[in-house]
Amino acid sequence: MKKRFLLLMLCMTLVICAAGCGGNAVTTGAPNTVTAPVPFEELNLKLGSAPGPVTYPLATMSEKNSNIVLRPWQSGEQLTAMITAKDVNLCSTPLSNALLTYNKGMDTQLLMVTVWGMLYVMSTENDVTSLQDLKGKEVIVSGKGGIHDHIFRHLLIKNGIDPDKDLKISYFEMAEASQRLISGQVKYAILNEPQSSIASLNAKKSHVELNRVLDLTEEWRKLPGQENKKFPMAGIVVVNGSGAAIEQIAGFQKAYIEEAAWVNEHGQEAGPIVEKHVPTMKAMAVTESIQYARLDPKPAIECQTEVMDFFKELTTTVDINAFGGKLPDDAFFYK
Repeated sequence: MKKRFLLLMLCMTLVICAAGCGGNAVTTGAPNTVTAPVPFEELNLKLGSAPGPVTYPLATMSEKNSNIVLRPWQSGEQLTAMITAKDVNLCSTPLSNALLTYNKGMDTQLLMVTVWGMLYVMSTENDVTSLQDLKGKEVIVSGKGGIHDHIFRHLLIKNGIDPDKDLKISYFEMAEASQRLISGQVKYAILNEPQSSIASLNAKKSHVELNRVLDLTEEWRKLPGQENKKFPMAGIVVVNGSGAAIEQIAGFQKAYIEEAAWVNEHGQEAGPIVEKHVPTMKAMAVTESIQYARLDPKPAIECQTEVMDFFKELTTTVDINAFGGKLPDDAFFYK
């Protein structure tokens, strides 16, 4: 009887231990495994917001959920300080900045590419139908040594045009570039969105017509090996160590993709909301820009090849040190 009792107790102990181990496995889960994305209405995040279409869905998300707080930035220095201090959980940024912060060891990873090629040659003239037509002309570009400059110079070089001899490139901030176009001081400028739409609308007030004479995405697609591709321009990075759980990040990603679809279909409604949360981006220009912005968010792991191919192509003419000294590696992409 005593032996049977001890045997019974041993069996019960084994059952309890097995149940305990099983319970612990379910609770803990595998590393980086998301049990379920946090619902949109429960998201509580601080988001760095760049001045461009990548931020349009962030503004409308913040309008619908007051716990999604935007922290706008205007310069690379502001972006670096924000990420270094981990003041934000996620941040919208040009892809070039995303790679630069990663290569500088700031513990960021690319979550999504959200905006694709949206650079245009704007002009009051209609005499330019190819890059070759820019020879001998003055073209304004914003930010010497910035991503706009790199892309434009790369396209010129690949088309047999010397950017330092065959034309004149002048550098001004976008607002001044727009004003010089409208006033007639220059006839050609490289602008992104919403700046090209802002310039176009302001020109109309002065009875001046601005045209998108070249779409640099279309010029990019003419490069050998880049056929039918569009270059990634902006995205969202995760700031690791800032306190956002993987379920929060998954919930954000899902919500952003859905919100971008809404913005693309409801430009008239989205414009005033964006201006409310980011006053530097005016409602009419936001609404106008949506058709040119190529706002099409994709998870980084789904467009890893496109991102790596873009930087490989660009660094055939641009010093790799402009992006922190190395091309994206596998760890750059958030998984």
